[in-house]
Amino acid sequence: MKKIFVLLFSILILSGQSTLAQNKLDSNSTKKEKKPIYFESGINTSLPVHIEMYRTHRLAIGLNGRVGKIISRKLEVGIRFDYDYRFIRKNTRPLTPESTTQERASHNNFSLFSLRPNIQFNMNSHWFWGAETGVGYVLSDENSKIGMGFVSEYANDQQFGVCSGLYVGRYFNISPNKNKLGFSMNLTQFLALGHAENSLGFKVNYRFLN
Repeated sequence: MKKIFVLLFSILILSGQSTLAQNKLDSNSTKKEKKPIYFESGINTSLPVHIEMYRTHRLAIGLNGRVGKIISRKLEVGIRFDYDYRFIRKNTRPLTPESTTQERASHNNFSLFSLRPNIQFNMNSHWFWGAETGVGYVLSDENSKIGMGFVSEYANDQQFGVCSGLYVGRYFNISPNKNKLGFSMNLTQFLALGHAENSLGFKVNYRFLN
């Protein structure tokens, strides 16, 4: 009888240890597979595609960073910070001493900062598309208070607006650890007072996976 109890007790201990070990392995593999948080950053470039800004400005270059959280294989959410510096169009009409601040701002470069929560859909392990919307803030080299006020549809001090974007792109694996290089096409807009200024451009991002 004692031998039976000892045998049963030994079996219970062994099965318990096996279960605990299996649970730990499952937990570790789940964590490894999920990799729920990641960071990506890179450079962006764009051109205005709306007639108002296109009359005065051209190429923009900048930087961006994004923190993302993997929800599932098909769905991610995140938040992106964008900085763009847009250059004026060459050979525009000359300014005169009587030119207004608004006119002078239309002949100067400006910076656009934006913070945009986003949602990203993965079509497969490479292709993705997403949408984002948030707040934008504009600083003109002519006068920091005028913002996007050089556009006739905006107020003279239009610094803040709603920044939104749509994008589609592709990731390329560049290392055994599956760190990814992403290329995307982006349509973005700055919306205020019922008027939107749009731009079309590209982003090249390096995605750091944990």
